[in-house]
Amino acid sequence: MTGKCYLMKQEDITKRFSGEWILLFNDEIVDHSANIEDILKTCDEKFPADKFPDDEIKISKVLDGTLRDF
Repeated sequence: MTGKCYLMKQEDITKRFSGEWILLFNDEIVDHSANIEDILKTCDEKFPADKFPDDEIKISKVLDGTLRDF
């Protein structure tokens, strides 16, 4: 999914990405993966800490039909 950003309803997110990690930038999904290491690598590559504020970047996991921020 790398390279695509889009907004979805939370219900759609929980269905489509169940059990996966999601990388969000300004509340738009930037990437997703079942592997957290993939998400962290993408985050480091696309959003270096010295150029992007932490409050604009989120990593969440879809668990039990709920989007949970970490």
